[in-house]
Amino acid sequence: MAKKKILFFFGSALTVSILYLSIVAKPISPEFSLKPQWVIKIDNATPIDYDAATVKETIIPFVIGNNYGYIAPNGSILVKRTFQPNQFVSISSKFVSVCNPIPETLTIESITATNTIIVKNPQGYPFIVDDTILIIGKDQDSISLVNNTGAIEWSYNTTSPITTLDLKAEKIVIGSLDGTIQLLSKHGDSLFSFQPGGSRLSVILGAALSSDGRYIAIISGIDRQRFVLLEKTAHTYKVLYHQFLDSDFRRPVLITFAQNDQYVLFEGKTQLLVFNINSKKNYTIPIETPILALETLPQYNKIFVMTGKDLQKNLIVLELPDRKLISAPFISKESFLRVSGDQVILGSDGIIASYSARR
Repeated sequence: MAKKKILFFFGSALTVSILYLSIVAKPISPEFSLKPQWVIKIDNATPIDYDAATVKETIIPFVIGNNYGYIAPNGSILVKRTFQPNQFVSISSKFVSVCNPIPETLTIESITATNTIIVKNPQGYPFIVDDTILIIGKDQDSISLVNNTGAIEWSYNTTSPITTLDLKAEKIVIGSLDGTIQLLSKHGDSLFSFQPGGSRLSVILGAALSSDGRYIAIISGIDRQRFVLLEKTAHTYKVLYHQFLDSDFRRPVLITFAQNDQYVLFEGKTQLLVFNINSKKNYTIPIETPILALETLPQYNKIFVMTGKDLQKNLIVLELPDRKLISAPFISKESFLRVSGDQVILGSDGIIASYSARR
């Protein structure tokens, strides 16, 4: 039987989609639906008064247009600020930093505490993931860990500019321009080094750690490009699987683990590629590229993908391993996608909307 696809059309700034889901609210599949929760127009939103020390729920960071800030799960704006076009914002649910092109001092603010972290002469730029604060060196050939006092706990130099970075299971995986993978401990110790090779030009375009640190997934090389999956053994990592790809990317490639690390998802030439680690089976889901964002709802076995180029964007909902449930084109200059708990948050230009997943 042919797979059924549902096609929705999003109007300017999500108006049509929000109206459609609010009135019709049809289930995406017999066992899954999205229920509209709230809609915020950022320009008109006013932050509420709150006590940072009492924030216990997971808050939602956002960066859209020249605005950044935080939203509570109920749709209340906690923080809303602006930044200049030449400034860079690094934000997580715990920390945020706005820096100039060549920062002399780096200020890192905590959303859940009243203290501010100051890093003097950082010699680089912030890379914040959850409650971990890293500094990427100004030449992209080093990383440093910043503690809660603003001091540098350790630094690690790479032999080539860093092209990709991921943090999981108290480990850091680094990919570099010369085609090297480095695995570090949370203390900055080198645990493992590897060069996939097998291509005319060596470069790491994407790398991801599984949630338990057991696997490292890699997209490497140019002419030809490869997907390589490493598995941890007693004392090292070894190649569990590899395949050559028909892609020829010269840019960072999205790659991630999903569904309790059972699957590896990564961007292909004109598709999302899905690899089942348990069965060693590949799946292909045709989608438009590039992929701008990918978020998972593991409790529902659903994947949300945002693709697009210029103003043309597309929101796609998938069910693993290879079922496409929704394709929803929309027009947007600036957009973002985020999942928090059972909430799916979609931003388009000046509007942010939240949908709640339901069985």
